[in-house]
Amino acid sequence: MKKIILILIAITAIANFAEGQTHLNAGIGYYGENFVNPGLVLEFEYEKMHAEDFSLPLRGDLGYFSTPDYNAFTIDIHKGFRKYFASGLVVEQSLGLGVIAKKYKTDYWYNDQFFNSIPHGNTLVWGFMPSVTAGLGYNFSKNKEGTDLLWIRPKVYWDLGFRELHLPYFALQIGFTHTFKTK
Repeated sequence: MKKIILILIAITAIANFAEGQTHLNAGIGYYGENFVNPGLVLEFEYEKMHAEDFSLPLRGDLGYFSTPDYNAFTIDIHKGFRKYFASGLVVEQSLGLGVIAKKYKTDYWYNDQFFNSIPHGNTLVWGFMPSVTAGLGYNFSKNKEGTDLLWIRPKVYWDLGFRELHLPYFALQIGFTHTFKTK
């Protein structure tokens, strides 16, 4: 057991020295819950480059969208990977954890499309929000020191304070990310 712990510490130390550049990115985009309910997403990203064309970004998102029944505010953190291709194409995937707060526009009882009846009053209804996001984009930057990404990200997320795991929500994010600082 002690050997395994020492080997893990050594691998971790070597991996930390092997890291390349880091980018500090910020972005803005459209956040469409169920693809059509309009909203906005702001993102802040810490992107570690592990190769010239591969990174492991850590992204924080602040989101807002409005549906006919409620307004929602989201805060989530995503960890995933991003692969850059010479053509400018970018592919990414991430897993996220966050919270969602909904402010309903309806009466005290809300009945959703699955006949769930939920009491909520005029207070924020909070929920735990795990998510899975995939992305496809294009890197307009010819500079290897930074990136200017135009992206589209389909997102599947759950509101575990409201629905069960077998009833996820879907969203579409379309936006732009710019590198502000490279270390």
